Amino acid sequence: MIGTQYQKRGAPAVCLPQQNNTLLYAYSTDIEYYTFWYGARSIVSYASTYATTASVRFDTKQEEEIEYHSDWNSLNISIYSHQPDPSLGYEDNTTGSNLYSVLKKFLNNGKVSLCGAQIIVLVKRYPDESDVSDIISQLRANHVLVHIGVDSIPSGGSNSATLYEMSFQTNGYCAFATGGDLFSAFGDMAYILGNPYQFIAQNFVVSGSGRIKIPAFKSPIPPGIHADFCYFAITVQNHTLDNSFVSMNHTIESTTGYDVKTFPSNGINLLCGTAQSGDVYFNGSLSYKWTIDYHYNNDEPQIIECRMYSPE
Repeated sequence: MIGTQYQKRGAPAVCLPQQNNTLLYAYSTDIEYYTFWYGARSIVSYASTYATTASVRFDTKQEEEIEYHSDWNSLNISIYSHQPDPSLGYEDNTTGSNLYSVLKKFLNNGKVSLCGAQIIVLVKRYPDESDVSDIISQLRANHVLVHIGVDSIPSGGSNSATLYEMSFQTNGYCAFATGGDLFSAFGDMAYILGNPYQFIAQNFVVSGSGRIKIPAFKSPIPPGIHADFCYFAITVQNHTLDNSFVSMNHTIESTTGYDVKTFPSNGINLLCGTAQSGDVYFNGSLSYKWTIDYHYNNDEPQIIECRMYSPE
């Protein structure tokens, strides 16, 4: 197991989600419109709970400036007046993304708080950079979580590994998918913004077949009669899904065995590319355990990321 963090308990008090925090939505101009729209709809709906929001369209010939907003309506207008438009992009399949240039500007903006910020990124063109350790260090120093939806069929560029590394190292997560799977995976990723308190972030290097057992835990939902939905996310590979992956299913159940939830079930919470996510209902008085069964058809190392988020 590698890279464990409890965001709600581990971050400084001033960095807790929704306490004078900033939300950035960054998206490639090459991305399909409906995937952009589905994510944007969720992002705008949760924007009012953040002190500041920001948005930027990247991979354009003329680099665009990050726009900062103090209300959801301003964000809504900005996003939908800067929709994806491949004709504004590089229009080749070789040029790498300028995403990291945009993120550097955000990290050095001098206008808004970075501490505890949330970044949601939608990528179609891959970067070419092979070393982004400076950006990762700055993100980690400010307790910024980066979540990235990556189209498995790029419009250009060469290096998707740094995208995964950036999300992995900040305890965000990175989903690789395309078409309808990317639509679903990225739309679900945006729902995290309504559950901003991360209380489980664990990563496991595995191979072949086996079982992961996350020890008993309690959600941040207050005990007593109060119960509420939390949100989970799992990713099964650190690159575009390939034929080495066979299956993954998991169970979240109370330690008493009273409350059992199995995923996927009844055709819902299916794997979308490399990611699976969804709601789970927790009773604040109960302890839970999380068991993941995985199967790969070779012994190459794989990374399984497990994340869980709470609304409070």
